[in-house]
Amino acid sequence: MTISETSAIPHGSWVLVTGANSLVGSNVADRLLSRGYRVRGTVRNAQRHQWIGDLFRDKYGKDSFELVQVQDIQRPDAFDEAMKVRCSTVQFNGVSGVAHVVTIFAGPNDGPDEIFESIKRLDHNILASAAAEPSVKRFVYTSSCQAANTMGLDDLDGKTVITSETWNETAIQRAKTGSPAEWRRGFDVYSASKAFGEQGIWEWVREHKPGFVANTVLPSLCYGAPLDPPNQGFPSTLSWPAAIIKNDWASVSEHVKAHLPIDAALLHVAALINPTVQNERLFAYGWPFFWNDLATIYRDIFPNRELPTDLPAPDKDADFLDVKPSKRSEDLLKEMCKPGWSSLKEIVVANAYGLV
Repeated sequence: MTISETSAIPHGSWVLVTGANSLVGSNVADRLLSRGYRVRGTVRNAQRHQWIGDLFRDKYGKDSFELVQVQDIQRPDAFDEAMKVRCSTVQFNGVSGVAHVVTIFAGPNDGPDEIFESIKRLDHNILASAAAEPSVKRFVYTSSCQAANTMGLDDLDGKTVITSETWNETAIQRAKTGSPAEWRRGFDVYSASKAFGEQGIWEWVREHKPGFVANTVLPSLCYGAPLDPPNQGFPSTLSWPAAIIKNDWASVSEHVKAHLPIDAALLHVAALINPTVQNERLFAYGWPFFWNDLATIYRDIFPNRELPTDLPAPDKDADFLDVKPSKRSEDLLKEMCKPGWSSLKEIVVANAYGLV
């Protein structure tokens, strides 16, 4: 029996995806649509991001996707209407699942307390809206690997063990007390905000006992091709492999040297539809790599390009992370008819051809 036959939400029903214009959000929406679900995607400016609606309707049909604007995501009732679905030919009482991808990033003048409070307001508001809609049976929150551990070599002492109970308390403490350097400050505030945000999700669920099952997904760095490079570009951490292929090492954060590519979007789908995934943290960690690994792959596929050499890296046999829950996530990918984690080369090649 396949997952579609035993899905935790009705096959063909509607799923709300917040931040549908983002790299992760758009890929979550795409994976859901490819499996026959309908998607309602939120953006802060519908006119600016009309391209995402056009892309999905052209690919999957006019009633497959609906774009909705939620401009002030911290307003208490901001997502109430987004939970309801009204299409030209189809009307449902409400969505059956929610993939909450959108988040709030700290501005240059924001302290940790301000960003923590903003994230708490956002997350609690959408949880309350989902709980008030009886049709919602699944809620998935996009957390981050940073919620468990800061992904930098100077944060790894020997072999770091990560379990389902691991939280980045170090980053929370450093974010509140101040960091020794500016580059560190940004990572600590972001890491602490993701840990704080995910902890808040679980606390809210335990206290309010909603009618839906909640899960979280903790992606590591998300590489791969955007669905629409002209409109999405290569923002955030996608800019680092872009800089390497453009021989612009100065634009890469050399403080972040050890990462794991992932299959985050498909794990969001598993967390939404797989009936065996209940109240779980799914760790989206795949293969370990370092910047030299990316440059080596680029040299293979683009032999005539000038690329940086001798990028900072540890001993090639170094083993810094032991992610205990990783096998559970890989097994879920296999249940979704995927052989396991995507290889580093698959991901890098997909990303590279959108850049050249």
